[in-house]
Amino acid sequence: MAGSAMAYDAAIWNSQGTGAAQTPIVLGPGESKTLSYHVESILPINVGKALTYSYNVEPANSRANEGDISVTFSHPSFTPADITDTDIGVITITNTDGIEGASYLITISAGATGVEFGAASRHVDSIPEFPTVALPVAAILGLVFIFGRKKEGL
Repeated sequence: MAGSAMAYDAAIWNSQGTGAAQTPIVLGPGESKTLSYHVESILPINVGKALTYSYNVEPANSRANEGDISVTFSHPSFTPADITDTDIGVITITNTDGIEGASYLITISAGATGVEFGAASRHVDSIPEFPTVALPVAAILGLVFIFGRKKEGL
């Protein structure tokens, strides 16, 4: 860390702010998940200071593209009221165009030079769209039906 910045413990929690978010976060194309930002061990002199949110999305496998996942915040910064605090429901992660099998590492940070800085990460996995799964299943069931009727001599 440069300057006088120090690290605090950060975590990505569920949308209600009651516990850690699942890992990996699984999203289908077009799906979103709302999450919370939880901090612990902030220095008392930094309680009440605005910590600006930022994020980083990194492809975790060859099927992933950085632009497939978007991260938005309901407000630009977090001002902890105590040394341990949770900003409930502030983060929205959206799978804008992730293909099946794509995996991403998302890091959410709050803080800047001169105040404390903390970051938390989660993996996000993309699941297939409904037609990608439903069409092969329907085709197999159709073949079973056709071959079953042929055996009966109908």
